[in-house]
Amino acid sequence: MRFHTPETVKNFNRVYLDVIFENPLLLKLVKARIVSPSMLAQSIAFFDGLAMVLTGLIAKELYVGNDFTGDNDQWGGYYVTIGIAVSLFLLIASHHGEYNVKKLNSLTWQLGSVLSISVAAFALTFAVLFFLKVSAQFSRVWFATWSVSSVASLFLARTFFAFHIRHLMRAGMLRKAVALIGSGEQFKRLAEGIAADGQQFKIIRHTEVAESGAEEKTARAEIADFVRDLQHLPVDEILVSVPASQGKLLETIIREVQLLPADVQVLPDLGGADIQILGLTRTGPFELIKTVSKPLAGWSVFVKAAEDYSIALIALLLTLPAMLLIALFIKLDSPGPVFFRQRRHGYNHRVIEVLKFRTMTVLDDGDVIKQATRGDTRVTRVGRFLRRTSLDELPQLINVLRGEMSIVGPRPHALAHNTYYGRLIENYANRHRVKPGMTGWAQVHGFRGETHDPAMMAERIKYDLQYIERWSLWLDFKIIIMTPLFGLFRNSAF
Repeated sequence: MRFHTPETVKNFNRVYLDVIFENPLLLKLVKARIVSPSMLAQSIAFFDGLAMVLTGLIAKELYVGNDFTGDNDQWGGYYVTIGIAVSLFLLIASHHGEYNVKKLNSLTWQLGSVLSISVAAFALTFAVLFFLKVSAQFSRVWFATWSVSSVASLFLARTFFAFHIRHLMRAGMLRKAVALIGSGEQFKRLAEGIAADGQQFKIIRHTEVAESGAEEKTARAEIADFVRDLQHLPVDEILVSVPASQGKLLETIIREVQLLPADVQVLPDLGGADIQILGLTRTGPFELIKTVSKPLAGWSVFVKAAEDYSIALIALLLTLPAMLLIALFIKLDSPGPVFFRQRRHGYNHRVIEVLKFRTMTVLDDGDVIKQATRGDTRVTRVGRFLRRTSLDELPQLINVLRGEMSIVGPRPHALAHNTYYGRLIENYANRHRVKPGMTGWAQVHGFRGETHDPAMMAERIKYDLQYIERWSLWLDFKIIIMTPLFGLFRNSAF
């Protein structure tokens, strides 16, 4: 038996890396700047889809066979099903920026991402088959085998890719070659920021030119030297930043550097204002900087509405017997109405009347509202159970069907609480840019019930704003799935 010493293993790894990385076609292509980081990421997406297709076909061959003339596959349903699952997987992954070389560098992150997206894609695929009433036509053994083998093959492929991408990044092969030119304080901050990110960028040329005016000839000479140097260097991007008062200098720089085979990007000088820049839009003859995006627009509005109305209608029909029983217990437990109606702010700060099952002996809806606390004597016996399990929120399905609320969104707060916290917490009111929800991103992270500390409310608002910025159908489904697991039975709900 031959034992391998640590030195032997080290030498083997060195030889392996030499074979894999020193003379492979991939390394030559990367060095020649023919293969870019985005191309590598797109290649991984292609192999993800290919792995899912192949495992699906192999599983079909094993468990179903290739008889296409009988009842096994009259309309090519197996191929359609494979196509649906693969499309959903790639759509969800791409929408969330999963195919990013910097992210793909982390094996742990990759495996967790693959597992969660695979579960979502296969679950949605099965739901489609179920609602089309064709799920019985497919072999469940095939579907289960395909799901498991697909995830296993994706795990193996991603492990391979993560190892190789990590090595390429360590070797600096996936960094963008950037050149900087400009002047002023903002240009200095730009150079410092790019230099700090050594994993993604490599500065190959840095030129601070003299501002136009008395030294205009010097500036033109420096720009000419800059361009001349880059004609002999591989460059991906040229970053330009000059003060707003130096328009002529900017024109000169752009005119000269556009001769080079590289992207040219200009950092606008906003006079030191700390605002977010999302991109440029064209309005008439003007190019404008977009600083804020509408949370839901175009198809997103339609998809969100379809999600809300379909889930609310199905949930209302399924929970109607339980709601009737809860109403009966409330009437038997204490005097008063079954429903508690309270004014709250909805979409775009409009006042709506939110429905809940009554859980207290009072019906506060004024300028001052005291939140329920531990051992609160105002909470009824039935109300204590309803609040702890969130069953008191079920009537809000009616609010959803009215178009006043969503299934998922920031929880609506009483008007008095909005007024109070709106003065204390920056960007508090931004949560009203979408419809309030029955459950939300903050709730599944434990922010539910009494909020006696403004710092706790600020943390809750942080999650609400994260949800608005990152909204997607997948995120909504994730929150809906997490709600019974993490959003219910919280000790903070009294």
